[in-house]
Amino acid sequence: MLRCPKCGSTDLYQVLGGYAGMRYRCKQCGYTGSFVVESEEELPSPEKGEHRTEKSVSVYRWIRIAALLLLVFLALNYLVGVLRRMLAPM
Repeated sequence: MLRCPKCGSTDLYQVLGGYAGMRYRCKQCGYTGSFVVESEEELPSPEKGEHRTEKSVSVYRWIRIAALLLLVFLALNYLVGVLRRMLAPM
């Protein structure tokens, strides 16, 4: 039985083969490569909740980064406006 080394799924299909060797693609996570886990015994299936948690954490991180960049932009815009008013001829 072949398993994906990234997510543990057994839903793999062969992309390339022949002289260069076998290459597989995972339908669950999109992993593509020649390294797969091969086992004769039935392994427990991976929990799908863990993969989604990692994905939601990375989305949350990007939201925080975007909010921080927005705040920096607004602060710089405010400072430029204040400096223009201070340096404007009266």
